[in-house]
Amino acid sequence: MRSIPFSFAALSRCLLVGTLLAAPAVLSGCWLFAANEKARGVEVTAEYTGLQDKSLAIVIYTEQATVNEFPAAREELSSFIAKQIHENIPTARLLDPRQVIRWQDETINWFGLTEKDIGTHFGVDRVLMIELLGYSTRSGEGYGDLQGNIRASARIFETDGSAVSPAWRGNFDVRWPKDGPLDVSRTNELVVRKRVLEVFTEKLVRNLYTHREMEKALRTRE
Repeated sequence: MRSIPFSFAALSRCLLVGTLLAAPAVLSGCWLFAANEKARGVEVTAEYTGLQDKSLAIVIYTEQATVNEFPAAREELSSFIAKQIHENIPTARLLDPRQVIRWQDETINWFGLTEKDIGTHFGVDRVLMIELLGYSTRSGEGYGDLQGNIRASARIFETDGSAVSPAWRGNFDVRWPKDGPLDVSRTNELVVRKRVLEVFTEKLVRNLYTHREMEKALRTRE
């Protein structure tokens, strides 16, 4: 049998051709992977992760003037927050916000109690206290200046722990539309109130679970 002479040069040429042929597929795969990662956004770590597998009461404190102007403000705000938590922290067990509001209305000087006392009263592990500092749907005196604004301070207290100070806190000042008011010919007060509630509660609850955000959204937040 004749032996075929071995050639390193031939082998090198074969390897080079194979590499060149495979390169577009490899590069394409790398590009698709990078594009996919970019589309998924940047991972943002939660500031507080203590709601998982815990029971929670949402308590809204606001001035009587706000309740007089917006009678459903506490229930709306609690419901929107509860929805965000239910969707993004599904293991958290939420106390019915209406039960908390009913207790507030029936209890004189309830705000004199500590947050941990409130949590003990309802038998929950966590209390999310929202102090509503501002709540409006108009940016000025004019009838057509429709722009929602919510200013609030939020704190989480751990009823099942020994600490008295809040385990997490955050301050918020959100507007919708962000760039300025809209005329009544372009929107209405119900839409403005709904949208500013969505923006506020999403911004609040996103601090409480690890999630992904697009780089542009991160730069806007900063």
